Amino acid sequence: MLGHYGSVALRNLRRAPFAAAVNVLTLALGLACFLVVYAFVTFWQRAEEHFANADRIAVLTQNVDFLDGSLRFVDDTGTPDVAARYLEAEFPAIEQTARVVPIGVPGAPATLAGGDRSVRRNVFAADPEFLEIFDLPFVAGDAPAALRAPRSAVVTQELAVQLFGDAEPLGRSVRIQNAVDAVVTGVTGRIPEPSHMGRSATALLKFDVLVSLDVLDTLRAAQRRPNEPPPAESWLSPANSITYILLPRDGTLTLASLRAGLASFGARHMPAEIAKVAKIGFGALPVRALLAKSIDAELFTFGGSALSVTSVLLTLGMLVLAVACVNYANLASARATRRAHEVGLRKALGARPAQVMLQHLLEAAMFTAIALLLALVLFRLIEPPLARLVGVDVGAIVLASARFWVGLAAVTLATTLVAGAYPAFVLARVPPLSALRGSRGRIGPKALGALLVGAQFAVASFLLIAVTITTLQNRELLRTGLGSSADRLVLIANDRRVSKVASETLRDELARVPQISAVTEMGATPWQVQGVVGVSTTQGMDAVMKSSLNYSVGFRFFEVFDIPLVAGRVFSPERVATDFPEQPPAPGQASAAPRAVVVDRAFVAQLGFASPGAAVDRLVYFPERLMSGFGLPPEPLRIIGVVENKQLALLGPQGVVGTMYQLESELRFHIARVRGDDVAGALDGIDAAWRALSPDVAIDRRFVDDAFNDAYTTFARIGLLFNALAAIAFVICVSGLFGMATLVAGRRTREIGVRKTLGGSAAQMTAMLLRGFSLPVVVANLIAWPAAYVAARSYLDRLIAPIDITPWPFVASLLVTLAIACIAVGGQTLRAAHMKPADVLRHE
Repeated sequence: MLGHYGSVALRNLRRAPFAAAVNVLTLALGLACFLVVYAFVTFWQRAEEHFANADRIAVLTQNVDFLDGSLRFVDDTGTPDVAARYLEAEFPAIEQTARVVPIGVPGAPATLAGGDRSVRRNVFAADPEFLEIFDLPFVAGDAPAALRAPRSAVVTQELAVQLFGDAEPLGRSVRIQNAVDAVVTGVTGRIPEPSHMGRSATALLKFDVLVSLDVLDTLRAAQRRPNEPPPAESWLSPANSITYILLPRDGTLTLASLRAGLASFGARHMPAEIAKVAKIGFGALPVRALLAKSIDAELFTFGGSALSVTSVLLTLGMLVLAVACVNYANLASARATRRAHEVGLRKALGARPAQVMLQHLLEAAMFTAIALLLALVLFRLIEPPLARLVGVDVGAIVLASARFWVGLAAVTLATTLVAGAYPAFVLARVPPLSALRGSRGRIGPKALGALLVGAQFAVASFLLIAVTITTLQNRELLRTGLGSSADRLVLIANDRRVSKVASETLRDELARVPQISAVTEMGATPWQVQGVVGVSTTQGMDAVMKSSLNYSVGFRFFEVFDIPLVAGRVFSPERVATDFPEQPPAPGQASAAPRAVVVDRAFVAQLGFASPGAAVDRLVYFPERLMSGFGLPPEPLRIIGVVENKQLALLGPQGVVGTMYQLESELRFHIARVRGDDVAGALDGIDAAWRALSPDVAIDRRFVDDAFNDAYTTFARIGLLFNALAAIAFVICVSGLFGMATLVAGRRTREIGVRKTLGGSAAQMTAMLLRGFSLPVVVANLIAWPAAYVAARSYLDRLIAPIDITPWPFVASLLVTLAIACIAVGGQTLRAAHMKPADVLRHE
């Protein structure tokens, strides 16, 4: 019987090769899209599985919710160092804990020197238990004990070759941050993928060196001023320690019970003054979720969004696959009108409805299997660009997973059922007499075909609107981020504690390079790191606070970044005594003179000043309740100037609009404005100046445009993904419309014949059919618009400077989908409208 069904399916395929090819290709496109998405999800789900303790390792997370509503973090994996001290005491069932803390400042890798070579690499300080929790692939040294000796270091095999060549690395000395010498006690091979310690684009802990924690303690002590006491326990300062927890093997403490216990952990240890400022809580994540979590952090850093990259990708992949399945059902239903006579004859000879359904489901399974083979071929073809995008060969990893193939088999079965069930059910219910008379009027409910087309175009419209808005936003980011000046901006990292070069000294040397027109400083790298502060226009505990971006800058900052002055003035060396008082206030007292700040237009509007000019010489304040939480006196700030808006950050919390600039004397990043006609000469001059000042430390320089591109990459990937999905969805929808046109035209041929006999014209018939095809598209757009708006708003709210959502993307979606519908069905509509009534009605 199965052989007979297969031969019938092949015969029908030969009868209508074009329709079969369209069916297979569109289904293959849908499966290929889902296959790519499923590969990524499987890649993330397999994270850390090569570690023996992977299922027992948890990561401490922190929730921070400022009471004024200015800022909120949820499940942040960066936690205070002090939290780990209390975990084992409060949860004695915990086997081990380990902290890992980055060395260096955000945006600038640490300096390493070995022998006569100096490089910049990612260095982390770790508790010795880290190497017991994770069985790293050591190629030399005693893995469990490698970080137990003071000033010990574990390096990657790649870095060992870079620093020491072919020499034995064990026992060699590595100088960290030009201040502390550590001895190499272990060498690790490449971390197996997937892992949050691997080399994928979003891996959280891509270390080149692990050092014992006493190295970090030594660096911190060296950075303190003479006679300055060690800092007190900090729960609210920038937290960048990753805390790992090894749960007991016997299950006496599970992840769920740990989370329950951590719910009140923060309240038990939080200082009272911190509780006045923010509500801090703790939780835990399985370590296997950390790789996907690091991707979410790029897009959903602020606000505690419930969205995740995994859920968004799976939803998009399933939407496109659903469109492909609906398209298959449409085309199969259209072909069913031509196969009704065959089905009627079989049923007249005794075939039961279940047998008819089984035959067509097996035919759908055959088409799905062919489509799956094509989808796998497409997947293999796009593997190289995927590997470049992610940083690792996702395809090679997931294709070796049995879980991937089991899941793919389940998806294939589901696709067969979803795509083939409706046409199989329709044909199984065809009355034999009606089929043998050649009637086409009752092959399935009339409204269901329109509903299926509408569902296709609802998804296509949703994706088109999303593509339009993300494309417009990305273009705006490119326009405001890269600018239009012919000059180039070069970013040079200079941590005085490492290079031993004062900020003023380096600035003066860079200014002597002939190709450099101006030099300034910043406290953090533009586009990648930003600070958010609260300010108010009044004093007191009840002052209304507004959140603002805050940048520490040097002189000539606005000249270097080409930010025009609107009102007042900018920072000037001649006014430094008033703009930046050198003497700090005594404990418990406010500054004698308010500190000067420059703000932008958005800041002026956000705080309610009537105009930029009206804001000059006005005072704003860090709210008293916030300052008291840190044990600091309230500090007034005097606005000395207003500049045009300049975007230097992409992501930020909701409600942050304005920017405030403060003058600082010793900053870690220099920015040189280089004339565009001799960039190479300028770079040579910068390198020469650095070597003269700090010959033992490798220079860390790059273009500011590169920093922007690094931050922009995430948004570019989103745009590329949406564009690809939308294009494929449209291709599938257009092919589905051809099937729908055939189905509707076949059903309404007798109606058309009767109408033309009664005097209807071909133009009237064409308009009638096009109206019938267009109505589902219009309704689909109206249904898709609210969902598209919510999705676009959720995306834009993550950005510091989002574009406005106008009606035009929604109107364009309607016009484009209508145009596609009319073009797709135009041929079938004209052919049906020009049929001769006699050809249709001769057998009635």
